[in-house]
Amino acid sequence: MIPYQERRQYPRVSLTHVTVEVYDSAGRPDKPEFCFIINVSENGMLFKSDLRKEEYEKNMIVRITFTLPENNIVIRTDALIIHVQNTDISQYIGVQFKNIGDAEQNYLRNFVLQSLNNDTGMLKKIIDG
Repeated sequence: MIPYQERRQYPRVSLTHVTVEVYDSAGRPDKPEFCFIINVSENGMLFKSDLRKEEYEKNMIVRITFTLPENNIVIRTDALIIHVQNTDISQYIGVQFKNIGDAEQNYLRNFVLQSLNNDTGMLKKIIDG
């Protein structure tokens, strides 16, 4: 069997119980939506909205704020909506980060690589017994 090869330029890692605050492009603090992050990479993320807001559209800019597990580093950036997938009860929104700082992007890269290494190590332990 041929091993699975990540086709994305930036690999993603799944997250559980991590939220992102989503604002309109002006960043107005009076109307944030709190959504669950499904996965993240150094270049973007997929999050789930349970409110079924019809205002999320492809090519729209939103402002997002989130903190990754096990640290207190807050990441704030604009994001371009790449795709929106509707289901009966929610929306899945894929975004690409825009104007993210070098320090934040490096932190995300290290977080993803460390998470992938941890997953690989755990899988090896399971396989090796």
